[in-house]
Amino acid sequence: MPIYKKSCKKSNNYKLLDNHVDYGTRQIDHMPPAYCVRASPYATAEQFAERTKRACENVASFYLCTRKAIFIGDVSTGKSSLVNRFCHEVFDSDYRSTIGLELESEKFHILNHLFSLQIWDTSGHERLKCITESYYRNANVVVVVFDMTNSQSLRNARKWLEEALIVNHSGVLKFLVGTKMDLLDKQSLVQRESEATEIAIDLGAEYWSVSAQTGENVARFFRRMTALAFDAAVQRLMDPNNAIGYPSGNSLLNLYYLKEDGKDRRNRMSSICRIN
Repeated sequence: MPIYKKSCKKSNNYKLLDNHVDYGTRQIDHMPPAYCVRASPYATAEQFAERTKRACENVASFYLCTRKAIFIGDVSTGKSSLVNRFCHEVFDSDYRSTIGLELESEKFHILNHLFSLQIWDTSGHERLKCITESYYRNANVVVVVFDMTNSQSLRNARKWLEEALIVNHSGVLKFLVGTKMDLLDKQSLVQRESEATEIAIDLGAEYWSVSAQTGENVARFFRRMTALAFDAAVQRLMDPNNAIGYPSGNSLLNLYYLKEDGKDRRNRMSSICRIN
């Protein structure tokens, strides 16, 4: 049985989704793998951090602020198609350029805890940059999208990322995503991925190839991105130097796990003493 569009957006160009595409993506119980380990600064994150798992297993609920992911890149690179494919399970062949900003909000259950992610789909028009750059602030994830059939859009990736990082903290998660992989033959795809991999390594970003039309790697990418954002959010929550005010439950969470970490250190010290 085919999967039909869920979106109520007005268009006559929505396509039925392929049955083999898995869109049961809102529950995440383990860390999804990177697309290319070599082209990922987060390759060591093969699973959630131990402190994250311990917190999720032992605390009934805790408050995490909604995280923000911005999608940036040249016009016509497929940013909106990528976002709509994941959020609404649709592909619209009638491309309409984004004017300003389109905002989606997605809820996930990660390690049995509710997590919200805002997805900011920004315009790639140069004439609108003075407007869209104001949307870059306070991002937790920056996704630079390029068109795999357009080499210039890949070369422009560095400029887009640098502009976004000017107004964000150094710990923001970075991704370089190539779209329209279905439009390349095998040899061209390998060559373009090789070029993009080198650029991603240089930028300190994790690389992905996707196709909004076929759905290939779309769910996998969003699951990976969201899981890493969740892990980073929990780690930040338990950071004793975190100056952001949270509800008292989270303060107790910090104290409890810092205390547990202290016990672990004391136990290790005791073991060392006994050995000596």
